[in-house]
Amino acid sequence: MTRQHPRARRLQVVLDLTEREEQQALQQWGELQQRLAQEQEQRQQLQLYSQEYQQKISSPSPAPLGAGQIHNTLGFIGQIDQAIDAQQQQIALLKQQADAAQKQYLAVHGKAKALQDLIERLEKEAALQADKEAQKQSDEWASRAAALSGRRSF
Repeated sequence: MTRQHPRARRLQVVLDLTEREEQQALQQWGELQQRLAQEQEQRQQLQLYSQEYQQKISSPSPAPLGAGQIHNTLGFIGQIDQAIDAQQQQIALLKQQADAAQKQYLAVHGKAKALQDLIERLEKEAALQADKEAQKQSDEWASRAAALSGRRSF
C-alpha cells in the first residue's frame, strides 16, 4: 500500500519490521506453549506409572510378593518420583519462559497496533488535506470561470 503522508511512508517501514518481530514473538510463545503441554503430559504419564507400581505392591494378589520384588518395585517408584520432580522443575522453567514470551508478544503487538493507528490517522489527515486542497482549487476555478463569463456578457 502506497502511503500519501510522508511521515506515514517512513513509519510504514518501522511497522513492517515491528510486524515481523510480532510474528517471531508469537511463534516463540506458541512453541513454548507446545513444549510446556508436552512436558506436562510426560509428567502425567510418569505419575500414572508411579501409581500403577504402588498399586502392584499395595493391592492383594493371589501370589505373595517376595521381599526382593517389593524392594525392586520401591526402588523403581523412587526413580519415577525423581523423574517427576525433574519434570516439575522443567515445567516451572517452561512456564516462566512462556510467560516472558507472552509478555514480549503483547508488548510488540501493542507497539504494532499503535503504529498502525498512527499511520491510519496520518493517512486520514493527508486525505482530508488533499480534499481541502482539491476543493480550494475547484472553488478558485469556479471563481475564475464566473469572473470570465461575467466579463464576456458586457
